[in-house]
Amino acid sequence: MRLKRQEELAIPSHVTGFFVPRWASDPLETGSVGAGLVLEPGISFGYRRSGRSSVRLNGQEFRSVALMGLLPQGIEVRVRSELPVGAGYAMSASLALACSISAELAAGGLDLLGAFRRAHVAEVRAMTGLGDVLALHGGRGLVVRLKPGAPGIGEVQVIDVPEDVVVVSAVLGSMSTTEMLTRYADRIRHHGSEAFRRFLSDPSLERFLECSRDFARGVGFLTPDLEERVLPIRDLLLGYSVKKRVLFAVTPLKHLEEVASHLSSEFGQVRVQRVGDGTWLRYLEAILAIAR
Repeated sequence: MRLKRQEELAIPSHVTGFFVPRWASDPLETGSVGAGLVLEPGISFGYRRSGRSSVRLNGQEFRSVALMGLLPQGIEVRVRSELPVGAGYAMSASLALACSISAELAAGGLDLLGAFRRAHVAEVRAMTGLGDVLALHGGRGLVVRLKPGAPGIGEVQVIDVPEDVVVVSAVLGSMSTTEMLTRYADRIRHHGSEAFRRFLSDPSLERFLECSRDFARGVGFLTPDLEERVLPIRDLLLGYSVKKRVLFAVTPLKHLEEVASHLSSEFGQVRVQRVGDGTWLRYLEAILAIAR
């Protein structure tokens, strides 16, 4: 099936609050347990036939061995996004899905689960992600990863989030997943296990944000200086945390302007996203149904 235009399909981003890696000999069974928010907008993408396989992100060629392994010969995937790669928005997972779904559509295939699985395996092998593809397969809201692995093997629980909740984020720098998993391995395992245990005793948005903040403090993502800079708007927030190098603050829509204004004055450019409602996944499933 050929997409008519680049923006026709969308994939959200995902920000993990806390996680614990789970390693296995089979990449399909490797992953993580934890919880995170599916956020929109993430990326929009399309594909076209070309003389060679490539990925173009915002008009520029994006070189990635992992992504090239997902594309058949002669497919160019074009992606647009305002989110940076390597900060903490799970862009590598979104890009991997864009490539695997484009390959499936270009081949006339109908195997959406297979496309998700191939993206997961590419992420694990490249050490660019462990649980983000599984979380995105959850589709919406607050996704709890209860069992590690690719979609169809891993298990999730979806907790819906009120419609008037928005997420304001600021990029503090960059950090690769490989660096995170090696540099902070022991702290992630210890504090992630504790956060996951506490969250499961009361699985809710409020507990998620509380456990995420404690996890980020323990690992070292959330420093006293960052907390001091967020303090003036703390009472306007449902909660906040830091994943790798992304500070994200969750707030009711009525406080958005004040929260965004303060965070932009402290950290520069901010991004506002809504918690995903699953529309993107339903639309993708409809596209494949039409192909049938």
